[in-house]
Amino acid sequence: MTEHWDEFFLKLHHQQTLKEQLSTAENDESWMMISIEAAMEGILKGSLTLPNEQEIRFQTLSVFENQHTLSLPDSLIPEVRAGQTVDPSKSFVVQDKLGGILLGLHQSRQELDPTQIEIYQQQMIEQTSRAQPSMKLVDEKALSIHDTLIGCYEAIFLVSPSPYYQIVFVRSWHGKAVIGSCQFKLEDAPLWVPLTYAMLHTATWSELS
Repeated sequence: MTEHWDEFFLKLHHQQTLKEQLSTAENDESWMMISIEAAMEGILKGSLTLPNEQEIRFQTLSVFENQHTLSLPDSLIPEVRAGQTVDPSKSFVVQDKLGGILLGLHQSRQELDPTQIEIYQQQMIEQTSRAQPSMKLVDEKALSIHDTLIGCYEAIFLVSPSPYYQIVFVRSWHGKAVIGSCQFKLEDAPLWVPLTYAMLHTATWSELS
């Protein structure tokens, strides 16, 4: 039992230390296991070897009626929901159940002009904060990717037994809001933060209606 509790408190200490590192990191990528650029190179090559010699292989999925492609680790499997009411052409989810990783994209019916991205992002943060009081906002930013503005925010959900880290992003596509998120265990943030941004940078969107 002593060993069990020692491990438990060591894990909590590690998570608290990591949370403090993330809170103060801002533009410093030194806490990441890999750089975003290295992750992007791995995606383009189809595989990435991590410092611990673990290899991640990537697959490319075409969704939203083949108008959007996203390259992601092959450990993420498309989720099929029985009796789902959500139009599969407007929404998709992939997950690694064993690793506790979930990534989803949803096309909203709500109109969104690119100039409204940052306002929309603030509204999302406020709504989520009210719905999830345990949420701790870590960072928020607007990224210009392929001449398109994408609003992003990062948050920690202090749940037990494994606090989760989440990256949420929103962009305008065909005049409507597309909302995505990737969530993973806080302890996996040094790998999945750069991976998520690399996936965003290498994704392609058809601008044809």
